[in-house]
Amino acid sequence: MRKKLLIADDDVNTTAAVALFFEAHNFEVRTAPDGVVALQLFAAWQPDAAMLDINMPGANGYEVARHIRLTERSGGRALLIAITGEVPPQEVAAKCHSAGFDLHIEKPADVKALAEFVILGVMG
Repeated sequence: MRKKLLIADDDVNTTAAVALFFEAHNFEVRTAPDGVVALQLFAAWQPDAAMLDINMPGANGYEVARHIRLTERSGGRALLIAITGEVPPQEVAAKCHSAGFDLHIEKPADVKALAEFVILGVMG
C-alpha cells in the first residue's frame, strides 16, 4: 500500500518538483496551494505525512499543524514537517515544536535528506 503525502506550499513550481520526486518513490501525493486547502485535504484524505510551508495564504503552517494535532484521529499520528525560510533558527525550531511539527527544514530544502526522513518516518 502506497503511503500518502500532502505537500502544502504557495510556490507552485517547488510543490510540483517535490511532488514528482515523492511520486517516483512510490508515494501517493496531493498538493495544496494554501493553508485552508491543506486543512480540507488533510481532513478528507488523512495522509501519513504532510510537508507544510510556514508562510502560506489562508492559514499559515503553524495554524495548520496545530489544527491537525488537535483533530487527529486516535491511533494515527501523521508526520508533520515544516518548510520555512524564517529566521532565527532557534526561535523557528521552538515555534515549530510548539505547533506540533516533528521536524523543520530550512529553505532551500535538501530534498534527498528530506526524502530519507519522510520515508523512515512513515515506513519505519
